Amino acid sequence: VLREGVRDLDLAARVGGEEFVLLLPETGLQAAAEVAERIRRTVEGRPVAWEGRTLAVTVSLGVAACPECAPAPNEALKLADEALYRSKGAGRNRVTLAPKLARAASVDDR
Repeated sequence: VLREGVRDLDLAARVGGEEFVLLLPETGLQAAAEVAERIRRTVEGRPVAWEGRTLAVTVSLGVAACPECAPAPNEALKLADEALYRSKGAGRNRVTLAPKLARAASVDDR
């Protein structure tokens, strides 16, 4: 489902037992959130047959973008992971966005 839901230049990889990461180059926070929501709906709509039973499957997703949420990619990954855990804590089967960085006040803004 992850590979079906992204472009050829994007990367889907497993990072843990049940955790995956999608790297979406040149994709802003809102567009990444739309990809995540599309994947969430697709997974939710595909029950899995297992040992003669049909199981409902859902996913919780966290989304962050660089530089909107973090100045560096490794920090964006950490923020996406934190957003994922907020999704799980809020009831699962949802997409949660990392907060955007506050824009530093410039001399012209004062």
